[in-house]
Amino acid sequence: MGLSIAQRKALAIVPKVTGVLSMTGSGLIIYDILPNRKKRKKTYFRIMCAMSIFDFVTSFMYALSTWPIPAESGVLYASGTEGTCIFQGFFIQLSLAAPLYNLSLAIYYLLFITYQWKERELKKLERFLHPAIMVIAFGIAIAGLPLRLYNNSNVWCWIAPDAADPNRGDNANFYRFALFYVELWIIIITVTILMSAVVLTIVRTEMKSAKYSMRKLSLSRQVFIQSVSYVSIFYLSWTFPTTLRILQTIGTPVPYAIFLCAVIFTPLQGFFNSLVYLKKEGFPFLMPSLDRLARTTVLKRTVEKGESQHGTSSMGGDDGEQKAEVEGFENA
Repeated sequence: MGLSIAQRKALAIVPKVTGVLSMTGSGLIIYDILPNRKKRKKTYFRIMCAMSIFDFVTSFMYALSTWPIPAESGVLYASGTEGTCIFQGFFIQLSLAAPLYNLSLAIYYLLFITYQWKERELKKLERFLHPAIMVIAFGIAIAGLPLRLYNNSNVWCWIAPDAADPNRGDNANFYRFALFYVELWIIIITVTILMSAVVLTIVRTEMKSAKYSMRKLSLSRQVFIQSVSYVSIFYLSWTFPTTLRILQTIGTPVPYAIFLCAVIFTPLQGFFNSLVYLKKEGFPFLMPSLDRLARTTVLKRTVEKGESQHGTSSMGGDDGEQKAEVEGFENA
């Protein structure tokens, strides 16, 4: 599809704006967590921090846009070399780590809310979580190097065929799906299932509580809305690039609007994550606190359990420990 100069400029400039927005959002999360010793001791915050670090790096690569593409390619504003293109493509491929951390966050909510795992149990699982993500993300990204997959992809460098060198980017369409999109959509579907289980747990808890069910907007309804919003971020970020790749693979012309939406929303993951994380401090009108609602539900379930066992609202033993963990997490 032939694009006008104005359209090409938009595709080259827009990622610079959305990439910087995403870097800012990810940077705010990192800045909030790293200096805070109390938060660094919590599994939730460590997951958020690791995810934001990957988001920050990837967003920087998106913000570079067409600059790292070899200058001789003819792409607008391209001023790089083969080496800079490979460098950018490698780190954009490494962006798979961020969705993997989003999956980890969904697992965290499931274990903490539905199964009422304690912080020490979560830490044991976390010991395997970070190395597993590193091995998967770096392993797949490194695999693209000997296969010579990282080439000019028009708006930035990623897995693509090289028109100037037929030995580079062979079977690029296959590898785009095999090394990225298959994994990505498995993650999205899994997150959707896990968060649905969390919502179901909260709804059941709400139905048992007459006090909370009398609210005009019940807690369970709020959590349902936030869970849908949380999962929708994945779809919003990746629906357009997935659609674009599918159309390219089957040889169907891609509408310009799909190209434009892809370069708008793909780099914005870190920005969206910051809306979720910073809502209690800067964005309460956009996205109320999912984790705060989740902790409240855990506390309510624990209190109900204590009342059923002891006949009072006071708790001891493991119940008291669980309540203390919830309160400590909420005050972090």
